[in-house]
Amino acid sequence: MSGLYKVLIVDDEMLIRQGIINYIDWEQEGFEIAGEASNGIEALEVMEEIEPDIVITDVVMPGMDGIELVKVLKEKYPSVEIIVLSSFENFDYVRSTFQNGVADYILKPKLNGTELIKTLRRILPQPLPFNEMKQSSSSLEELLKKRMLGSSLTSGEEDELLEGLPYSHFRFAAATVLDDHEAADLEKWNLELRERVNHIEGLFIPVNVSDTTIVLLNFNSDKLSDLQQSLTRLAEDYRRSGANISSLMSGSFTSIQDLKTVYEDQLLKLKDYLFYLDDPVLFYDSLPVLEKQQKSFNLSRFIDSFKQKKFDAAIYSLEEHVNRLIHDYTIDIFEFKSWLENIIFNIIVLLGNMKYDVDELESLKYQYFEEINEAKHAKGAISCFHEFLERVKRIVQVETKKSCPPNMHRLLQYIDEHYAEPLSLTVLAENFHFNSSYLSSYFSTHHNVGFSDYLNQVRIEKAKQILQSTSVAVSQVSDMVGYSEPSYFCKVFKRMEGSSPGRYRKKTPAMN
Repeated sequence: MSGLYKVLIVDDEMLIRQGIINYIDWEQEGFEIAGEASNGIEALEVMEEIEPDIVITDVVMPGMDGIELVKVLKEKYPSVEIIVLSSFENFDYVRSTFQNGVADYILKPKLNGTELIKTLRRILPQPLPFNEMKQSSSSLEELLKKRMLGSSLTSGEEDELLEGLPYSHFRFAAATVLDDHEAADLEKWNLELRERVNHIEGLFIPVNVSDTTIVLLNFNSDKLSDLQQSLTRLAEDYRRSGANISSLMSGSFTSIQDLKTVYEDQLLKLKDYLFYLDDPVLFYDSLPVLEKQQKSFNLSRFIDSFKQKKFDAAIYSLEEHVNRLIHDYTIDIFEFKSWLENIIFNIIVLLGNMKYDVDELESLKYQYFEEINEAKHAKGAISCFHEFLERVKRIVQVETKKSCPPNMHRLLQYIDEHYAEPLSLTVLAENFHFNSSYLSSYFSTHHNVGFSDYLNQVRIEKAKQILQSTSVAVSQVSDMVGYSEPSYFCKVFKRMEGSSPGRYRKKTPAMN
């Protein structure tokens, strides 16, 4: 086993330790599992015996936790590299361990073979793969894989690569599947691409990714257009046949030294972008144009709206923000899913604190989390999220009807139907045969907000919908929602939304 980096795994959960051990072929990647421990105390007991090069440790463990273990290891074994495993909740806490010498961290929800190898490569960029120790010479494809995954090459290996690649330009092409049962189609895709591309050298690079096949294309620059057309036709043919396969292509590069950079910064990113785009083919150098700046979601305002029972306005603002999020394909997938789950959690807690019946939501909560986590595409995650919101709407509607007096319900319905007219307490009182002073008190008592504020809320929400879905001038929008003076409309809009109507329209994507 000489030449393999030794790894010690420390976690109090046996299933986590076994999962890490089985994620990858450790010897193939140049590593050896030298030992396991269930806490920091056990880890220190075996350190002298196994002398690991790298320790992968959890944070929360009985006896001695990961934070204390890191401190001791760096005092006694300063050369040992340490990777910390953390749950999402402990992320900020774990970040502080970097001052004690932690090399890197991995969030447990993202822990998989690919993430683990990427992290190990960042820490120990030149591990010696076991199969290379057994072989006196490497094939061209193995050398390419070695360079792509970050290992440096000897001058002889570099010369061998350059001799075997006759053309001046390179591009990665890849095919990836969203459904595991279609993985067998990848080899067929690889063969068909080679058949369709003329005068281009295609070299298969075997990478341990079960849902993706990767090809390095070596070509002269005048063949690029033919290459792109061939890939596009192949991708479209597969989609028409019903296969859920997407094709990817990096930008061009001319140095074999750029293999790793282009693979990580372009090809792997393209694969993540498919979560949002789901196109049959993606070219790195012709991606959709992104909005210049995404408006952040005001969680505090959302929570305040919920507490004030302004459910329609709160949910509309939420759906509006989600619509913006799915148009930004660069958002980290894990962060996107975590954000949706965090909103679900907050809504359930808020409704529970407000004495709404959330038993159904509580029973379905983990099902929603699981469906979002397992979603292969943003559409699937959003579909699950919208299903949750529909349940929320039904719950608050039922409770509102129970708690809202009939007269109050009629008043709100009248305002919603006549908001564009010159409404006032006097007009409302005359229509419902109330004393205007009594009506003002009645409205505030039964709706937790005054008549004028509620009318402004309704009008501004209607104005936002018009601004987002039409190109009508702001002055006309003002009149359409019941404001006779555009300047006053703009003043109210800015107070409630934090920006002018014109700026709001520019920042908000048009609704389909």
